[in-house]
Amino acid sequence: MDSLLSAATVGSTHGLKGYLKVYSLSGEYDHLCALDECILRLKDGGERTVRVEEARFSGSLFLMKFVSYDTPEKARSLTGSTILIRRDQASPLEEGELYVADLYGLEVISEGRRAGVVESTSEGAQALYLHVRTENGIRLVPYLPVYIGKVDAENGTIEVLMPELLA
Repeated sequence: MDSLLSAATVGSTHGLKGYLKVYSLSGEYDHLCALDECILRLKDGGERTVRVEEARFSGSLFLMKFVSYDTPEKARSLTGSTILIRRDQASPLEEGELYVADLYGLEVISEGRRAGVVESTSEGAQALYLHVRTENGIRLVPYLPVYIGKVDAENGTIEVLMPELLA
């Protein structure tokens, strides 16, 4: 399991002091308010550790300001970044929940046989989609109870209930 999790995306600048609009990937914001620093994965793939100067709501917007990014011009260089945090900084999980990152690399089992591996995920209109690498290429499987059986992250497996999705 990766030690860093994607927690939020950085949007456009807000105001004249270098604030950036931030969108939580989990819908939770308390853990972002508590950050002293984080790692930003930039649009070009590079990473930069930044110190958080302030994190707050302004109406319905969640804003963050990073040390040394005091103007809209400087802050704009961070737009499109992903905020990465350590697991111990992430929003706590409820019983039976797991982080999306924990799905990556799980062996897909269907009808008792190995059928592929989860390579990545994407957001769909109604569900998260698992990108499963099978012998026939990549197949998309909605992460919904009607399609997904037992998820055993400790043993590295996930069950797909409808094998036709993997054909």
